Amino acid sequence: MSDYQPIQCQRYDFIEIACMRHYLISIELNDETTLVGTAIDTKTQADKTEWLIIEQDGQSQPIRLDTIKAITPLSTNAEFGRELIAGN
Repeated sequence: MSDYQPIQCQRYDFIEIACMRHYLISIELNDETTLVGTAIDTKTQADKTEWLIIEQDGQSQPIRLDTIKAITPLSTNAEFGRELIAGN
């Protein structure tokens, strides 16, 4: 995988809100893949890469933040709509 490119701080806020509220989210990746899962947590690895942890079909799945083009909450009464994260 290529060198990690940190996302903008204000974009990180939307990911944190999604995790705090455990929103069901649609995640558009830079490679045009779309994932749907519940936002659980974020994690920073020793190599300084940052990850969103989602739950999908009862399994945890990490997604590197700089691979996320956009997230859209699917939960009712979400505090935000579709937000661009790191898209190329």
